[in-house]
Order: sequence, then C-alpha cells, then structure tokens
Amino acid sequence: MAENYTSPLIELRGVRRLYTSAGETVAALDGIDLDLKQGEVVVMLLGPSGSGKTTLLNVLSAMDSPTEGTYRFLGEGVPTAPDALETTRFSLPMPHPLLQPLVWPIEVAVRLIQATIRAPSRTMASRRRAKALEAQASFRRRNIGYVFQQYNLLGDLTVLENVMLAQEIAGARDRTHAMDMISRVGLEGLHDRFPSELSGGQQQRVAIARSLAKKAQLLLGDEPTGNLDSETTQQVMDVLLGICRKEQVTAVIVTHDESLTQHATRVLRLDSGRLQSDERGAAGTLVGKSKAVMKDALDTAEDVVDTVRRPVEAAIHGGLATAKALTGVAKDIAEAARPNRKE
Repeated sequence: MAENYTSPLIELRGVRRLYTSAGETVAALDGIDLDLKQGEVVVMLLGPSGSGKTTLLNVLSAMDSPTEGTYRFLGEGVPTAPDALETTRFSLPMPHPLLQPLVWPIEVAVRLIQATIRAPSRTMASRRRAKALEAQASFRRRNIGYVFQQYNLLGDLTVLENVMLAQEIAGARDRTHAMDMISRVGLEGLHDRFPSELSGGQQQRVAIARSLAKKAQLLLGDEPTGNLDSETTQQVMDVLLGICRKEQVTAVIVTHDESLTQHATRVLRLDSGRLQSDERGAAGTLVGKSKAVMKDALDTAEDVVDTVRRPVEAAIHGGLATAKALTGVAKDIAEAARPNRKE
C-alpha cells in the first residue's frame, strides 16, 4: 500500500500545559512543536515517568486543553475548554478563643456577599466551560480511538457487543464493519464470547477492534501491552501495525518498553515536558517498509484465498448435503415400491 505523508493530520505549535498546585506552577508540557502526517503508522512516545507523555496524549485526544499554543487537526482548530474556576474563601485571622463568637457572624456575612456578587459571572463561566467540554467530547467521538493498559471491556457484553457499543456512542452503528474489524484482529468466530472467556492478548485485540470500528483517524495507546508477556506483546503489536496500515490510521503509543520501537515508523522522546528527539523507527526505514509491503501482500493473498475458499466449501458442503438427501429419498421410494412379503 502506498504511503501518503502529505496531508497534515496533527499540528502542534508552542503547546504548553501548566498546572498550579499549592501556589507552585509546573509545566507538564513546555513548548511542544509537532507535526504528524496522515499515513504515518505507529509513532512511539518514550520518556521517563513525569516526562509529559500522558499529558501529551490527553491534549491530542482533547481530554485536556493546552494552556498556551495551538492544536490543529486536519487543518482545523481543536476545541479547548478553560480550567474549572478555583473557589477562594474569605477568612479572618483566628482571634482569641473568647472573641471567636464575635468574628464568626462577620465572616459568614462577607462570604454571603462574595457568593452573591460572583454568582452571575461564575454561572456564565460554567456554562461556557460545559459547552466547550461537549465540543471536545464530540471531537473525540468522531476522530479518536483509545487503547488502554487495562482492557476496559464490559464483562456482561459479548465481543461483538463491546465493539458495537463504541460505534453506537460515535453514532455510527454498523454490524458488518464491526464483524470485519473483529476478523482483522484475528478473532473470527469469537464474536459471541464474553471477555472472561478470552485471554489477555485476545481482550486487548478486542480493545483495538473497538477503538477502530468507529473509523477513527487517530489511535492513542497508553501502555497498551503493559499487562502482556513478550510473546503476546509481539502478536498484539503485529495486529495493531497491520490494521493501522490497512486502514490508514495513525497510532501514537506511549510505552516504557524500548523493544517496541521495532514496530514504530517514528520515535519521539520526551523529558521534562520537552521534545528531546524525533527519530525514524525501525518500521520507517527502507527495510522496515519493504517488510511491511511484503506482509500486506501476504495478508491480502490470504484474504483472497479465504474469500474464494468459503463459497467453494459452502457449495461442496451444500452439494454433499443435497446428495445425501437425494439418496435418502431414493431409498424411501425403493422401499415403498418393494412388494410386501406374505407371512
């Protein structure tokens, strides 16, 4: 499949995310400039704990908003929401215990006056924030798929129902596409199983199918293989890489596992909220791309074989069943035509 790196999917310019706690301001992201193009397959995001990886994922998914800078998705600005208003309380210095009964009514009166004055502006601000949060949620439903370390499957729903639930939330329920995605992640025939009947690797495959069944353009993963052994990790990453190539989905995966960079077309390293390096991954090299093309060709050949095999097998089985039925009918006719023997 030809790769298309021309159309910008994500553009971050001067993105900072500041948090204030106990009067101290911390920059979780500090001046991130990043472009991701449509057609890039798997971008690995590495860095030590506290480097800003998860915060960057939250900004990309519009679960959080930049304090400064711009974020554009397919050329359009991504909705942002202001931080919730902090509540400041008026209090007088603690007087002598004998004077506290005199101070308390004054403090209560001042707080009531403050609340009355601030109420209109706080109500308007809350409404604006609620509207902005709904716009962010709508953006996520349309464009973003998420795969977590925990599979987050609903235990009382089957594989198919879990996948179709994500479609329903996105407003695009499509059973045929859901079944196709389940097949593509290697779970054909298991659509009616419950999560408790699947292995950890199979459950994570369901999570991948669920994330992509709503036709997301960006897949975000936060340590998606953290709970899997090395062999299952390899299998899940092969599935993820293959399906992202076929569906032309860009995946950004946060991980601490350096070995996973072999699956990446691009490797980003963060530290202290800053982008320290941007390198081509093993899957983005000429050899990696050649392997990907060969694998896609083999997968396509297998799909063609399956497409031809199924109707042929059905016809054969149908023919055998018909022949068996005709044989039975012939026996019945012969039996009925046979003269009864006299006792």
